[in-house]
Amino acid sequence: MSRQEVSSSASGFGARARSLMSGSKPRAVASLGIVLGLGAIGTLAAWSDTATATSGVFSTGSIDLQIDGEQGNPYAFTEWSLSGLLPGERSSAKLPVTNTGSAPLTYTISAAASSSDVAPYMVFVLKDGDPGASGNKCSGDTLGPVTWMEKGGSVEALDGPRTLGPGESENVCFQIRLHPDAKDTAGTNNSVEGKSVDVSFNFNATTA
Repeated sequence: MSRQEVSSSASGFGARARSLMSGSKPRAVASLGIVLGLGAIGTLAAWSDTATATSGVFSTGSIDLQIDGEQGNPYAFTEWSLSGLLPGERSSAKLPVTNTGSAPLTYTISAAASSSDVAPYMVFVLKDGDPGASGNKCSGDTLGPVTWMEKGGSVEALDGPRTLGPGESENVCFQIRLHPDAKDTAGTNNSVEGKSVDVSFNFNATTA
């Protein structure tokens, strides 16, 4: 009988051991491990990065209209003058006009005369050529209409604005004439004889 009890105890112990090794509890432990593993993956942080784009330098352009290499505030056009001008005679001279700025420009020219009785008898025109051999008549194409001066007033000298790109230059030839009507039937006109008139050609430049 004692051997049966021992055998029964051994058999019962072995059965419990086999039950523990092959039962549901080890599978529950394994399942728990899987659950923990999923939880660990779910808490991983994503990679991150940043970037910055910086602009270049912004600067304003400039226009710089120069007359014969000078700013012209004012420009003394001393080589263009004539004393003793008679009715019908002309006088001419040219000026280089340059844009030394960094942006294109357009410019206009207006002619203003002083309050002199001679002004209404002065006729002018602008061309793109050179003074003639005698220095009294411009060559080239006309840049504006043949225009009469206004006493104490200002008139436009060009057909329209002229355009100059950065670094570009062009010559403007100024021609002025004392109209033959500046004399009466006797060949004289006491109202203008021996008198003078101051004339200024004003340049106005803006961005193109």
